[in-house]
Amino acid sequence: MIEQRQRPLMSSPATELDALQRKANRQRARHQRIAKPIVLGWKQVQASISSPVATLARVPARFVLHLVVALVLPIAVLLGQLPPGVLAPTQQIITGNESNADIVVPLAPLSIDNADAIGDAPLPDDANIPIPLSLISLSEALAPVVVPAAIVGERVNLRNGPGSEYDVVSRMAGDTQLQVIGRYGDWFQVRERADQLPVWVSGELLNISDAAASTLFEVQQSAIPLPPPPKVGLVQEAGLLLRDGPGTNYVPITSLQVNTKLELLEIYQDWYHVGIPGSSDGWVKGQFLSIEPGIVARLLVADAIPDANPALIGRILEDKVNLRKGPDSRYAKVGLTTANIQVDLLGKYKDWVRVRLPDGTKAWVFSDLVGATSHVMRRVPVSKDFPALPVTARARGNSPGLAGIAASGDVASFAIQFVGYRYRWGGTSPSRGFDCSGFTSYMYAQYGVGLPRTAASQYSSGAHVGSIDSLAPGDLVFFANTGGRRGISHVGLYLGGGRMIHAMTPRYGVQVSNVYDRYWVSHFVGGARPRR
Repeated sequence: MIEQRQRPLMSSPATELDALQRKANRQRARHQRIAKPIVLGWKQVQASISSPVATLARVPARFVLHLVVALVLPIAVLLGQLPPGVLAPTQQIITGNESNADIVVPLAPLSIDNADAIGDAPLPDDANIPIPLSLISLSEALAPVVVPAAIVGERVNLRNGPGSEYDVVSRMAGDTQLQVIGRYGDWFQVRERADQLPVWVSGELLNISDAAASTLFEVQQSAIPLPPPPKVGLVQEAGLLLRDGPGTNYVPITSLQVNTKLELLEIYQDWYHVGIPGSSDGWVKGQFLSIEPGIVARLLVADAIPDANPALIGRILEDKVNLRKGPDSRYAKVGLTTANIQVDLLGKYKDWVRVRLPDGTKAWVFSDLVGATSHVMRRVPVSKDFPALPVTARARGNSPGLAGIAASGDVASFAIQFVGYRYRWGGTSPSRGFDCSGFTSYMYAQYGVGLPRTAASQYSSGAHVGSIDSLAPGDLVFFANTGGRRGISHVGLYLGGGRMIHAMTPRYGVQVSNVYDRYWVSHFVGGARPRR
């Protein structure tokens, strides 16, 4: 039989008491360890309160500085957000004398935003810094930049705004010295002196350097007045004469139709200097114009008027200019002249001028080579004091008729049958009628030759024939400056024997003319032989 160790069913009272005593001792020791630092700290606090000076003496200096910064910084930030002058008493600087000071400015603490940014520090606030100009005189501080310049031109219009649609308020002679105080686009604001009102002039009429112009203030759009209504008048009477001066003793330029709109430029007594849009200018009698109220008051009074009887003098514009016996390049030359020679203007005929040279020589010169104003040229009398061009024997006597023209099958003989057909501008057929180039192109088309549609273009359609005496039947003959038109303006078909057939006018239709008549000789520029 195996023996087993037996466990007691209950502990003895003494054993349990010892265990409880040990547990209580452990808890007491733990509480003492926790409470000891607190007791010591409280004792130190009590000692500090009872003796603060001794306590602060024992605290490290860096801790004290950190504490001061931590307390002051929030206060400084809050004060910096207040408006200037709230905490500081208001001080004033009075500029000039107290009775007429330009400006009174309150002083406030300096505020530097973003002080940590990279940049320049403020100026030192001491007596070495001058008082700002804006505190001494605001008007001087805001005065415009002024640069010198000069007027370019003989007589320049000055306006009350930056544009040609503004009124002319005065005029100024060339080389006048000005003060330029502003610009707006291509226009400049100028004045002669500081005590004068500024006016405007186009940059094209001002001598100013680019460097000086770049320093000027740009005038703002808000400071520019709106353009005034246009200064116009309406013609009230048909046939009103436009003259080249304010009086009936001046030469007429043209006649005007009813309701023609005229730009009013200036006034002289009861005459108006006017401009015709896209054309010339001149003078008209005021009583024949209809003008809106208020317009006349805006017009300048003319300070100069044209001379009614100017000296009829011009000058030669080029070197080696031919002098001829008559007003045509086919007249014989009588000499040459040089540029800038002053000549008397004796007469005119078409595109030629009869002149007298300083040595007394009288001759004809092509008008494009003579320098004279239109005002002067209008007063040069028309002259026919020149010999007739020499003509061949076959052209002398009466104008040839239609007899004697060979009835061959060429273009010339074919064209004879159309004498008397009607003229029609743009017409190219017998049924509709012909104009001059339409007639010649139709004639050649019947023989398989195509010609350009106009006289000027037909001139280049074949071999040129230089003189009338060298023409052959069927050649085209060309004339310039007919009917008031410039350049090659008429063409005919040469028949032979000094005769041509051509479509002339609505009155005459298709007719035959003598090419040696003075009119055709004076307008003849050459012939062309179309290639067949």
